[in-house]
Amino acid sequence: MKKILSGIGIVLFTILKWIGLIILGAIRLILELAKVILLLFGLVARIFLCFVRVGTTER
Repeated sequence: MKKILSGIGIVLFTILKWIGLIILGAIRLILELAKVILLLFGLVARIFLCFVRVGTTER
């Protein structure tokens, strides 16, 4: 009986470990996507500001 409960515990621990790894992987993917989006936004903002500076007259 003790051996069966030990086996069930190991299986449950393994399942929880894999669920945790999947959740951490999903969080990492979301953070990487957010980083790429922010980098692209910064690039677009720099290009926009460059064109605004070119279009304005200096005084």
